[in-house]
Amino acid sequence: MEFVLEINDPVHGFIGLTELETKIIDSEPYQRLRRIKQLSGAHYVYPTAEHTRFGHCIGAMYLAGLIGRRLLGQMGLGETALQEVRLAGLLHDLGHGPFSHVFEESLIESRKCNHEDVTEWLIKKSEVSDIIEDYGISSKRIASLVRGRRESKKDKVVSSIAAGQIDSDKLDYLIRDSFYCGVNYGLIDIHRLINSMEISEDYDIEIDLAARGALESFLVARYEMFLNVYYHKTVRSVEVMLIQLINAADKALGFTAFSTPDEFLSLDDMSVVSRVRKIDPNLSSDAEEASKLMKALDSRILYKSAFEKVLHTGDQFVSKVLTKKRVRESIQDEIAALAGVPSDEVIVDVPTLPSVPYNPHQLDPMEIRIFETIEKERIPRRLSEFSNIAQMMKVYLDVIRVYTFDRHRFDVGRAAREVFQEVPDAALIHM
Repeated sequence: MEFVLEINDPVHGFIGLTELETKIIDSEPYQRLRRIKQLSGAHYVYPTAEHTRFGHCIGAMYLAGLIGRRLLGQMGLGETALQEVRLAGLLHDLGHGPFSHVFEESLIESRKCNHEDVTEWLIKKSEVSDIIEDYGISSKRIASLVRGRRESKKDKVVSSIAAGQIDSDKLDYLIRDSFYCGVNYGLIDIHRLINSMEISEDYDIEIDLAARGALESFLVARYEMFLNVYYHKTVRSVEVMLIQLINAADKALGFTAFSTPDEFLSLDDMSVVSRVRKIDPNLSSDAEEASKLMKALDSRILYKSAFEKVLHTGDQFVSKVLTKKRVRESIQDEIAALAGVPSDEVIVDVPTLPSVPYNPHQLDPMEIRIFETIEKERIPRRLSEFSNIAQMMKVYLDVIRVYTFDRHRFDVGRAAREVFQEVPDAALIHM
């Protein structure tokens, strides 16, 4: 693989780029990622968390290349396959809308699609497709790898490099977000992890038991970053307000009504904020709400957390129920009635994820496959057999919070404790 250019990344150092990768990075669809913050609300809490999807995707490409060099040759795959997995890493977030995952809430509600669907659409239908095809690579193939699709047995490995349990995306965002937030949670020995990866007989990626410490560090880093950065109470407050803002503005301005790649590419953090700041609040109730929320965010007048509870449950059903919109709205109405406040001034927020990265293709989807070498023979194992940390993390992490305006905080906190059957005053969040 011939590199024609090097860029200096503060996380990984110098990263080489092929001619194809350089042309993609210089394209309009990719350059737009400079204007999409990686963490939509984190800079309200961590002032230096201003990094973008642009740098993250280059980092994910670099790590996909390292993993690819480690594994692809073992399957007899050469430079073309390596270039494909690097492209999958580079393009995996191309379809993120303004404020990243925040925009996705409106996209799902209005169009029943997510950023992965938009990413696939852009790879196939924008100028990125022409650039890829000019180099003899199928844009459809790259889109499939980004989505984690498997067209052959070997693709179980190839697709997992950019879209798997321990993939280039997670490895990059954990250390990159930790770096830019100025926290020490994302400390992972990524090179130890990558150099411990092997391919099993049934084409799964397994990690050597000898690297258990690095693997446990990855799991702990992921857990701590979600709990203390991505699910931080103020970060989530900002994101809840952004979701409400974009939902209201979408109804007034039609952000999700795009029909061509160019229309979508005109949407970024700056363009959305600019259009909402100029909106006429007299246009409609939605326009009025969007304008009000924008002014509040500009002045950092945020919702306050009145109640918080962290749940760890092994039952996926419980987590799914908690994240259902109708369930949350019912709880909001109940809390508002008990507190004697308007129901639209109570927000129940329940972000959920599996503590251990989820693999839907496994019988035990929250298990990580490892191997032990005994007398030169590789014996497949499960990480939880050797790690108490892994065993404890085979659960869903649910952070239930109830937000309201500062003036209602005491009453809403008391009502929330009653609804969630919490007695201790310690559940009331103080700032």
